[in-house]
Amino acid sequence: MTLPSTANGGPGGKRVRTRYAPSPTGNPHVGNLRTALFSYLLARRYGGDFLLRIEDTDQNRLKPGALTNILASLRALGMEYDEGPDVASVAALDAEKYGEVPRDLLPDKGGDFGPYFQSLRLPRYREVIDRLLEDGKAYYAFETKEELEAMRAAAQVRGEPFLYNRRYRDLPLAEARARVAAGEEAVVRLKMPVEGPIRTVDYLRGETVWDAKTQDDFIILKGDGFPPYHLAAIVDDYDMRISHVLRGEEWLPSFPKHVCLYEALGWEMPVFIHTPYVLGPDRKKLAKRTGAQPVVGELELVNEKTKEVEVIYGYVDHEGVLPEALFNFLSLVGWSPGEDREVLAKADLIEAFDELEKPAISRAPGIFDKEKLYWMNGVYIRSLSREDLAERALPFLVKAGLVPADPDAATRRYVGEVIALEQERLTRLSEAPAAADFFFRDLPEYQDKGVNKHLKKPGAAGYLSDVAAAYADLSDWSVAEIERVTREAGARHERERGDITHPVRVAVSGREVGPGLFEMIEVLGRDRTLRRMSRAVELARG
Repeated sequence: MTLPSTANGGPGGKRVRTRYAPSPTGNPHVGNLRTALFSYLLARRYGGDFLLRIEDTDQNRLKPGALTNILASLRALGMEYDEGPDVASVAALDAEKYGEVPRDLLPDKGGDFGPYFQSLRLPRYREVIDRLLEDGKAYYAFETKEELEAMRAAAQVRGEPFLYNRRYRDLPLAEARARVAAGEEAVVRLKMPVEGPIRTVDYLRGETVWDAKTQDDFIILKGDGFPPYHLAAIVDDYDMRISHVLRGEEWLPSFPKHVCLYEALGWEMPVFIHTPYVLGPDRKKLAKRTGAQPVVGELELVNEKTKEVEVIYGYVDHEGVLPEALFNFLSLVGWSPGEDREVLAKADLIEAFDELEKPAISRAPGIFDKEKLYWMNGVYIRSLSREDLAERALPFLVKAGLVPADPDAATRRYVGEVIALEQERLTRLSEAPAAADFFFRDLPEYQDKGVNKHLKKPGAAGYLSDVAAAYADLSDWSVAEIERVTREAGARHERERGDITHPVRVAVSGREVGPGLFEMIEVLGRDRTLRRMSRAVELARG
């Protein structure tokens, strides 16, 4: 099923409007955000609008700070929303439930179709529910929790899926309202077809025919006065003029319910695009070890076996994955721009996401491979200028205690010189402290293996003393001159190849491997290098 492209982007000339509608019950991980990214790309590709809507009707599961995590994740990925939470609407929330939200994460004006929090839209839901009740398309149901549990248990004994028995479907509305007015607790259920086919159309899968007998009358208003997702999302999508609903394929079993609700209300449906699952390389549900991490901040996961809570940390702020690399990589999890292209800038990804002409979202699960993400991040790191790389690596060096929190200009220049030497090897910015810590210490930590192998050899002390003297006399502290006098000292001591460079490398860095030796010595500078050479001579003689 391919929808035509028009001047206004959407089917039938409609403006493309998509949405990301998370629940503030935790920090979203990359698997959740992949579908949001698809929604963003579609809206940007066709000159439309990308909305952020907060689905917070389940007030018992709200987690303070989750809203901030959602906003910060979108900000980090560069997924700015056109409509959504603003300063005024967030100020109206209960800070104890939602947490304090930094002002700089919010626009002054959220849009013309708000509020964008479902908890602030309850009167509108009530209006729609009352209309369905009046039209005879919904009804009050009065079963207690215990009665429903007994029905479920009986169905389980019979080996059948639980379907509500429609006990109150034909109860007169006036009688039902009288019982509610008297204080009896009730829910409201939609009257689903009791027989015949229910047809649903998904953009990726085409038409599916469902037997109405497999569906029951689902709840559209809970006993606490809040609507569940099934009603609230449909009302919001209609009111906010959403043209394309991109959501995970786990919602396919609920699709018949949503189609019937649209039909009951007489509303035109948006285009539904059920995106594929995001799995790990083992083709199982994305887990901690396979990549289920947040973009920024922390995420608590419950170990299914031990039931212990594990904390995992963000790709961007903890691991040092560049936002543009993560954006690029996530866009390819379940979608392909074609022509074997992988490393694409944001603008190129938007241009390539011509999903309404050439559908390329896969029906097969998307595979999230952390190692491929790190490879791609390395490509992006290598493309950065020295100044940009230094600024991005600086927070990780500060956190490691290698650089002061407010470094002066000279320290910043030094950081730039150091990180440029490590640039080719980095796959994450969080690797920078371990890779470069010896540059920032007065003396490196000498590893026993390297000392025993290269400094304890006969003649090493004399050789290093000769090299140090040559360095002290250098008038031009440059890579070429440092290399020249080092090799000349090696020749005087009848050394060749590795016997020339390896002892010097261990002497100045404490390590056997690292960036180019002579480039490293140039960046270290004369004073640092001579202090280290002196210490290495002591170790060699020791």
